[in-house]
Amino acid sequence: DIISIQSTDGKYLTRYVSQQHFLSVCTPSYLVEGLTNGVQGMAGLGRTRVSLPAQLSAYFRIPRTFAICLSSALAYDGAIFIGNGPYVFSPDVDASTLLTYTPLLVNPIRTYSAYVRGDASWEYFIGVKSIKINERVVPIDTRLLSINATDGYGGTKISTVDPYTVLAPSIYKAVVEAFVKEFKATRVASVAPFGACFSSKGVASSRTGAAVPTIDLVLQSEKVYWRMVGANSMVYVNDSKVMCLALVEAGKYAKTSIVIGSHQIEDNLLQFDLDSSRMGFTSSLLLSQTRCGNFNGRNVPDP
Repeated sequence: DIISIQSTDGKYLTRYVSQQHFLSVCTPSYLVEGLTNGVQGMAGLGRTRVSLPAQLSAYFRIPRTFAICLSSALAYDGAIFIGNGPYVFSPDVDASTLLTYTPLLVNPIRTYSAYVRGDASWEYFIGVKSIKINERVVPIDTRLLSINATDGYGGTKISTVDPYTVLAPSIYKAVVEAFVKEFKATRVASVAPFGACFSSKGVASSRTGAAVPTIDLVLQSEKVYWRMVGANSMVYVNDSKVMCLALVEAGKYAKTSIVIGSHQIEDNLLQFDLDSSRMGFTSSLLLSQTRCGNFNGRNVPDP
């Protein structure tokens, strides 16, 4: 196949470039069930030689680095960048200067049922060491945060397929309990698939979302953490009268302890540097007065 994409100077889209002999594959329709209406397929971003970033990096002889920035505004596109920055969003914010880095880990065992022993996972894992709510450590079994080299269980991975972050049952219960303790809003009936919901009445809101307790994923040191603000930690339901903690409890036999879903990475820029085996993250771009929909000169209005 031939693929045609737009290049960029880091701030604006420029000319179209094409790659010949691009490898693509037909797939059964059930693999795209549950995706947004109108979606015709998926672009593979995993750690394989035939992923979209890998093929484009090899063809154009550029670094094996790509970045994703998912837009929270339905009317405005996010962006995928192949290659290094800059990544400039209106009003002239270079997100590459905001990146904090953490090592990418390799799970030696694929995390789905049909795997070949000895064949490593192509997903992206990071080393979460602890979780904090309002800067207070949540008491969890930290053994669940490490990847078991024998069966591939445990650890933390990034997923753009899961709409919300999924936590192993014991971690989920501990995080919800800690969040409820810190958040003084009125608890209301749960709204599936969420387990902790609150009345939005009287809860202040700002550019970064609802004024709720912060959630920090602490990484290789206490000074390196990925902070989630209200825009990423909460979701509004029932005509915005109710807000729910946007976390989902995993099934009893889930392999991965923490799966960071797409809602939690909206308006965050994530850079995957495969040559250096590290991931850069910005935390919410809303904290820097911009968002993922603001690329190519756009200026998305606040909701």
